[in-house]
Amino acid sequence: MASFRIRTPAEYLQLLWRRRIFVLVPAVIVTSALACAVSQLPNIYESTTVIIVDPPKVSSNYVQPVNQIDLNSRLNSIQKQVTSRTELQRIINRFGLYQEMTSRNVPIELVIDEMNRHIFVRPFSASSGIYAFSLSFRGADPRTVRDVTAELAARFIDANSDETRRQVYTTIDQLEGRINEVKTELEKIETARASYLVSHPDALPGQEQNMLGQMNSLSLIRQSQQTSIDALRSQIATSEQLLATLRQQETVEPEPPLAAGQTEGQLRTRRAELDAQLKQLLTQYTEKHPDVIKMRVQIESINRELEDLKNKAEQDRQAKRAARTANPQIQSLEIKLAADRRDLVRKEAELEQTNRQFGELQGRLRSTPLLATEATKIDRDYTTLKKRYEDLLAMRDNARFSAKVINDFSGETFRMADPANVPEAPVSPKRNLLYPLSLAVGLLTGLIAAAALEIRALLTIRDARDVAHYTRLPLLVTVPQIITEPERRRQPLFTLAKVVGLVVLIAIAIPLLYQVLKLSRVLNAVTGTY
Repeated sequence: MASFRIRTPAEYLQLLWRRRIFVLVPAVIVTSALACAVSQLPNIYESTTVIIVDPPKVSSNYVQPVNQIDLNSRLNSIQKQVTSRTELQRIINRFGLYQEMTSRNVPIELVIDEMNRHIFVRPFSASSGIYAFSLSFRGADPRTVRDVTAELAARFIDANSDETRRQVYTTIDQLEGRINEVKTELEKIETARASYLVSHPDALPGQEQNMLGQMNSLSLIRQSQQTSIDALRSQIATSEQLLATLRQQETVEPEPPLAAGQTEGQLRTRRAELDAQLKQLLTQYTEKHPDVIKMRVQIESINRELEDLKNKAEQDRQAKRAARTANPQIQSLEIKLAADRRDLVRKEAELEQTNRQFGELQGRLRSTPLLATEATKIDRDYTTLKKRYEDLLAMRDNARFSAKVINDFSGETFRMADPANVPEAPVSPKRNLLYPLSLAVGLLTGLIAAAALEIRALLTIRDARDVAHYTRLPLLVTVPQIITEPERRRQPLFTLAKVVGLVVLIAIAIPLLYQVLKLSRVLNAVTGTY
């Protein structure tokens, strides 16, 4: 089977010429409808204002900025705030924007989205390192566009001040809350630290060295006390030995007088005899017998004499003992010995107390490292928390000072450098481009229609070249088209009917297509108008 025959450009032009009606009619309809729709598009005007971002007027060495936010981030935040639903709805109601959309009962969300698409914020860097941004708004009425742009600019400037204040006061509130939390923690750890140091005073810094010094002092005192006690004990022993010697010399009892001894012996002998006689009488008589009574009287008389002798001898011994006791050397030695013994008891008590204090210090010194470790941990936590508390107080004071001077001296402020103008020429639609584009679209539509009709003809045999290409045979004869006389007479009528039909078609199709374009709002979406 032969392949598709490639036509020459002249053949394609012949095909187009043959289908010129199918090219021209769609081209006229589409071009005319598009041109009418473009001509009816509303003019869109754009008003622009330039806002400069002034740097802080106070050096950061005096007032530290509370929040470090770059210009783009701040603009995004402010733009979201200014273009919120509530703010834009107020502007729409105030200036009566988008009446056509509201008359069609379009949801307010779509109206706000439409307005958002016509607000443009473009940051740029001006000369000398000054930052600025432009704010534009597009609309159908030049004065309304100017007023809306000025309103948006004012809201941007106010929102920047409000945002800066909000950031400062939000930071202050956050710092206040954090300060209260840290203060509560600090008070708790202060109470715990004070309680711990009261319960464990040895945990204080330098207490270990202090206890070592006290132990050294107590060790010297203990040695001195022990030496003094040893000397005092030796002195007491010497005094006791000397006193014993003196008392031994003085305690030798003198021999009683010889006469007194003989008299006592005689009396005892006489009493023994009388006792023997009394016993003999008692064997014969009773107690009341005169001889018995007489005998008892004699015995009692002898007993009294013996008692008198004994008392007299005792008095003599006491007199002699008193004489010995009155010896001044013994009295002085006894007084000194009693004083030394009292001193010994006192010094032994002092030594015992010193040993007890020394032992207590040893026990405290052994537990000091653990107590000091815990105290160091508490002090470290206390110091860290106190430093954090002081830093938060400094940050809060700086934030408060920044809040006082934020409008006039501190922080970046927005200043309008170029007020919004009343636009004179529309920025949209670009009719000088849309009209040629409409013609191009119309011609393209006609070409597509003609090609759709001729695509089938290109696949059939139409002339001698098709016969030679597809059959590989030469064309011998052709039969011309035969037109009869009645057909020739009716041909002008057919031509007139075609022209009238084409005119009617064009007259109906152009308004119809225009209405379709208007209702579909395709051109509005393409050109950005509404």
